[in-house]
Amino acid sequence: MSILLHAKRPVDLETKTKSEPKTSSILLISVAIMLSIVLLMYVGILFTEGSMNAYSTCRERIMGYSQEGMYSSAEQFKLALTYCG
Repeated sequence: MSILLHAKRPVDLETKTKSEPKTSSILLISVAIMLSIVLLMYVGILFTEGSMNAYSTCRERIMGYSQEGMYSSAEQFKLALTYCG
């Protein structure tokens, strides 16, 4: 005598849904955005500071030329200053 036991296959009740972003991925994206903003601000400040230093150097050079008597009139001096901008 043999007894046959038939077991039903387990039914997969899970349905596939759209996966929501995990907290860690949201955190990583937020950190990446913040770092990029900070980096862009830093580069902008360096660029602005460099251009301001170049303007200051140009202005100092023209002032030195003025003290040496290179410009015969105030109009020439003003014209030379416009080249710094």
